[in-house]
Amino acid sequence: MPAMHPFASLPLLRLAVACGGAQGDANRYVCETVFRHVWQGGQDAADAQRLQALTTQLAPDLLPDSEAVKAALRANTGAALAQDVFGVPTLEVDGHLFWGLDALPMLRAYLAGRLMASP
Repeated sequence: MPAMHPFASLPLLRLAVACGGAQGDANRYVCETVFRHVWQGGQDAADAQRLQALTTQLAPDLLPDSEAVKAALRANTGAALAQDVFGVPTLEVDGHLFWGLDALPMLRAYLAGRLMASP
């Protein structure tokens, strides 16, 4: 767990979107790096020095505080809400949503044909 929870996630979300270029689609490396920043080591995820180091490491394509990034994050958030996304991570397979790390075994069972997902 991070040292403080809940914490202000907006700077991390903007950083991830900024790493995705004009489309705002963060890749797996960016997502895993941000997750590790938050969930490993028990440190403060919103600490300014740690956030600066993370920004340097990820070298975003756009400035995280730019209007383009803010607009992309608002659009991504709206799209997620429209699809009933809840939890991090959320994975969609065959129109079914699996959210939260604790749902990964359920996703594995679904992919193996051992679980029927409800519509």
